[in-house]
Amino acid sequence: MAILSSPRRRRRLLYVGAFLCAVVPLIFLGVHFSDPGDPQNANGPSVSLPGYEQPKPARFTKAKQAAVHEVLRKFIGTAVVRRDVGSSWELSAPSLREGFTRKQWSRGDLPVPPYPAAKKGWGDWSYVEYSYKGTVGLEVFLFPKPGSGWSAMSADVELVRGHDGNWLVDYWMPKRFHGPPAVAAKSKAKVDRSAKRVKARPKRNAASAQAAPVTSAEPPKPSRLWWAVPLGLLALIVLAPIGIIAGSWARHRRAERQFRAS
Repeated sequence: MAILSSPRRRRRLLYVGAFLCAVVPLIFLGVHFSDPGDPQNANGPSVSLPGYEQPKPARFTKAKQAAVHEVLRKFIGTAVVRRDVGSSWELSAPSLREGFTRKQWSRGDLPVPPYPAAKKGWGDWSYVEYSYKGTVGLEVFLFPKPGSGWSAMSADVELVRGHDGNWLVDYWMPKRFHGPPAVAAKSKAKVDRSAKRVKARPKRNAASAQAAPVTSAEPPKPSRLWWAVPLGLLALIVLAPIGIIAGSWARHRRAERQFRAS
C-alpha cells in the first residue's frame, strides 16, 4: 500500500491512532453520562456537612399541638398584629431575635412582617409540614380584619423547643395571599352596585373574548443543542487526521508525478 510505504506516514498514522484511542472513549463517556435534566431542578452535588445528622420525624401529638398552638396564638396576637409587641420577645427563639435588642423589638423593629389578622382562632388553622423531636414546621392560615384592604394569608412558621421545654417561634415568613382584599361594609356595597351595573351592560366583546387564544404555561423543555458540542468535537477529532493524511498523500503523489516527468 503506497501510504504505508513511507516510515514517516506509518509513524504519523501510529500517532493519530493512539490519539483517537485515548480521546474517543472520553468523548463517549462524556456524552453517555451527561444529562441536562430539568432546568427547574437542583442538579448540583449533594454535600454532607461533618457532624450533621438528619433529625428523625416525631409524632405531632395532642399535647404537642396544644403547646405549639398556644404559643402561636400569643405570637400572632402580639408580634404579627403589632399589639403589645414587647411581650413577644419571650416567645421568640434566640435565632429570631439575633441582631435586635429588646428595646428595638419592643418599639416594633423586629424581623416579622406585620399583618392585620382578625381574631379567628389564631394559629388553629395550620398544616403540619414537618415534625421532629424538638422542631415543628407549620403553614398557618390567617384571615384579615374587615376593611383592612388585605387578603387572607398563609405563612410558614417554625417553632423549636427551648432548654426549659417551652416552644419558641424560630421563623415566620408570609408565603402567599389568597382571594380578594377585605373591604369595609360601605365599600363592599359600592362594589356590589358597580358589579350590578357592569352586568346590566350589553356584552359587546363576548365574541372576541371567546375567540381569544388560551395559552397554557408549560415548563421549559431542555434544549437538544447540547448534543452539538460533543458531536462537533468528535467529528473534528476524526476528520482532522484524515484531512492531514489526505493532504500529505496528495502532496506526495504530486511530487512523484513531477519527478517522473522530469
